[in-house]
Amino acid sequence: MGVYEENIIPIKISHLAEYVSRVKRISPDEALVYIYLNPMYEKLYDEQAKWWYLSTEALYEEFEVWRRRQRLEVSKAEFEFYVYCQEKYAIANNMSGIRVWALFKESGVDEYLMDNYDLLHTQGTEYVLEDIQRFINRRKR
Repeated sequence: MGVYEENIIPIKISHLAEYVSRVKRISPDEALVYIYLNPMYEKLYDEQAKWWYLSTEALYEEFEVWRRRQRLEVSKAEFEFYVYCQEKYAIANNMSGIRVWALFKESGVDEYLMDNYDLLHTQGTEYVLEDIQRFINRRKR
């Protein structure tokens, strides 16, 4: 990646965060979380894709396309199970909901829970929380 691209991407992210903040009526910090947690963010650094040339509005639309796809792939029951696990983990570990949410995203627990929903939702809470902890511990290695 050239110097131009390395210098333009922070500006693009700044503009995108301002735009997201305004459109979604959220704080600039929340807008940054929206950007950084979206896998499309990595595309900004893809030399082949050259996303840094897209307008702020076009970038936002690409991010939203991904988010819409994600919403369609998760059933209400799966989402409720995910939130249940997140909240129970927060309580069990004396953590805030947002910290657990970030931990689950960062460690891949969110995908693990969705991929294994059919099995895990039939288990007891204690088992699921222990399984989540094992999963996180394996990822740390």
